[in-house]
Amino acid sequence: MNLIIRDLKVKYKGSILGIFWSLLNPLLLLLVYSVAFKYVIRIEVENFPLFFMTGFLPWTFLTLSLSSSVNVMVDHRHLIKKIYFPREILPVSLVLFNLVQFLLTFLVLFVALRLFKIPWGFSLVCLPLIIGLQTTFITGITLVLSSLSVYFRDIKHLIEVFLQMWFWLTPIAYPFNLVPDKVKFLFKFNPMTLFVIAYREILLEARSPDIVLIGQLFLWSLGVLLSGYWFFSKHEVRIAESI
Repeated sequence: MNLIIRDLKVKYKGSILGIFWSLLNPLLLLLVYSVAFKYVIRIEVENFPLFFMTGFLPWTFLTLSLSSSVNVMVDHRHLIKKIYFPREILPVSLVLFNLVQFLLTFLVLFVALRLFKIPWGFSLVCLPLIIGLQTTFITGITLVLSSLSVYFRDIKHLIEVFLQMWFWLTPIAYPFNLVPDKVKFLFKFNPMTLFVIAYREILLEARSPDIVLIGQLFLWSLGVLLSGYWFFSKHEVRIAESI
């Protein structure tokens, strides 16, 4: 918790708007993407800004966590070399730091839902579950990337390219039903596709994700977390001497 609070203070130190940049950044990007896709590319989707926001905000949570995870060990090397503590605290606190910012963006999202007169349904009780599963999923990946970055510094450049490809292979700016039927099954192997579908069902359609979808998200999240923790534990002992 101290690391999260310290990171928040460091990130917004000297900033006039402070933590409100966490709200302004996605809003400005939302404006740009909305104009581009609705008026230039002209994708016909009802309430496109909301449609885009419900996919883009969870995506931003993922990208901020993954792109930051490749620097988290180097940025804290003075602590790692000085004292012993469980190293996994660093990537986990990083994910929780981004989770705080992600939750703040829901303030804007719920206002937007009201403005577009989207009803709030009982399905909202599923929202904490989906957020928790996504946080678990992201934590597993950050554990792998944070330990890999100690030995392979090029990983930060690779992850930038990979995230751009992953963005366009996830139905964030376009509806899933526009994906050709013959490749839809491939898109469903993308866990972020499943998360975006779940968020949209809860927030835009006021219905709870079915048990199959929740089961898939649970398996992805738990599998990635356990794999990430195993990978991190295997390489943890050499982090201090290699960093």
